[in-house]
Amino acid sequence: MRLAAWCLLLAAAALPTASEATPVSFVAFGDMPYCNDRDPEDCRTEVARLEALIADINAARPVFSVFLGDTKAGGERCTDAVVLDRTAAWFARVEGPLVYTPGDNEWTDCWQDRAGRFDPLERLGRLRQRFFAEPRSLGGAPMPLLRQADTDAGHRLYVENARWERDGVLFATVHVPGSDNNRPRDGGAVPPGAAEEYPARNRANLAWIGGTFARAEREGHGAVVFALQADLYYRDRCGRGTVEGHQDTRQALAEGARRYGKPVLLLHGDSHFHLEDRPVPGAQNLLRVMVPGARDLRAVQVTVDPAAAEPFRFALIGTADQPARPGCD
Repeated sequence: MRLAAWCLLLAAAALPTASEATPVSFVAFGDMPYCNDRDPEDCRTEVARLEALIADINAARPVFSVFLGDTKAGGERCTDAVVLDRTAAWFARVEGPLVYTPGDNEWTDCWQDRAGRFDPLERLGRLRQRFFAEPRSLGGAPMPLLRQADTDAGHRLYVENARWERDGVLFATVHVPGSDNNRPRDGGAVPPGAAEEYPARNRANLAWIGGTFARAEREGHGAVVFALQADLYYRDRCGRGTVEGHQDTRQALAEGARRYGKPVLLLHGDSHFHLEDRPVPGAQNLLRVMVPGARDLRAVQVTVDPAAAEPFRFALIGTADQPARPGCD
């Protein structure tokens, strides 16, 4: 018995802790394919370019990939054929696990004339049914996910908010789209249902962010990675834009990062060019990376090593045939 117990102790000692975990490499991309659905040839071209990028992603063999929202252009009509069927078809081309968090173009903005005047909440409901019905990822080799709807009795609706762990790093998606997070704008046209939808989802998001940091602290994770769609710091960079719907998210990330004290990475899309910075002066452990998108069909490969002096490393994947320059369009 003593020998058996000693062997068990040795085996337990050999298990890697969060600080000893091996580096993990994954891919993040978003905001594609963007095409003009009144021009079928343009759409075929853009989908083909996206399929070529997916081939490059598959060749890189990441442990998983994360798609950061906007599966279509804002001017494309929000038909089932576009936001459901076309998306599902190219999602299925990803050979490994694929985690998805929604953007504004596939639901929030669907009420606009250019998008076909669809009901945003009906579109969101269909997205949830099609892509978030199971506690696992998408892609050719799904992996288990912990969904907020399955862990928080007060937020049963939010199946799209997910969490998972890999090699000492805790990952979470948070449903924060562009277009000011679907917050009704004072004095402007209000998307149908936004007055009720935005505050409820915002509360769920804040609980999910806080719970993710709490779990990382409690379980000793060496780093935390958040993935969402919106460019939360657009006005900081460009001096304009409506961002009131993102202020709570910004504050929750900043306060959580300061308290956590270890490396935090925020991944997002929305503004369509590659950017790396530290947007919160009081939380220098919070690193933000924005992925390319729209006509710049490239992805970002992320390597995380919590034990390294520089825990995050980045490399672009894909062909830079239409590289995007930093801007405020």
